[in-house]
Amino acid sequence: MSSFEHVHEYYERGLQAAREGRFMAADHFFQQAISKAYDLHGFQGKVSAARHMARIYKDQGVVRMAARHYARALKLMEQSGLARTTGYAKVAGQLRAMNGINLDVMLMGLGIDASGTGAVPLSEVHASEVLGLVRELTRMGAPSDGDCELAAHRLNAAGCTSGRGLPWTGRLIRDLCNATFEV
Repeated sequence: MSSFEHVHEYYERGLQAAREGRFMAADHFFQQAISKAYDLHGFQGKVSAARHMARIYKDQGVVRMAARHYARALKLMEQSGLARTTGYAKVAGQLRAMNGINLDVMLMGLGIDASGTGAVPLSEVHASEVLGLVRELTRMGAPSDGDCELAAHRLNAAGCTSGRGLPWTGRLIRDLCNATFEV
């Protein structure tokens, strides 16, 4: 059996194990395929192998495992003193992308569209910023009309919209502040 056939066999066995959810076995087979395909040695070889495995999982749509191997590559790079290189920054960016995709997938599983245009109603998209601002205004008592106008301007400048998608006004902020005193 030629070297190419060995690499292909290990790669296919790794894919089969990954499809079955046996990720330890998949990692083993992918590691064998990578070591036969590339002559990787030492710390740099381990980093390259982790990055290759992350790409394989990414191509297969297994985001969680891809993120795990990107994180492993980062740890290895930190240990070898490569934390300030462009390669490190690239791997860190790939890890952030994988984590973002993973978070979006998890939110979708909960019925929440992370883009802010789907299952989350407009009234809830900016709720935390608005609530924080109202609490800040009412901390020392009832705010003045000028304070409410400034708060509305801050929210509008930050791109926050009201629940109906309209810009904030001082009157809306005043109503929210008054509601906090009634509770």
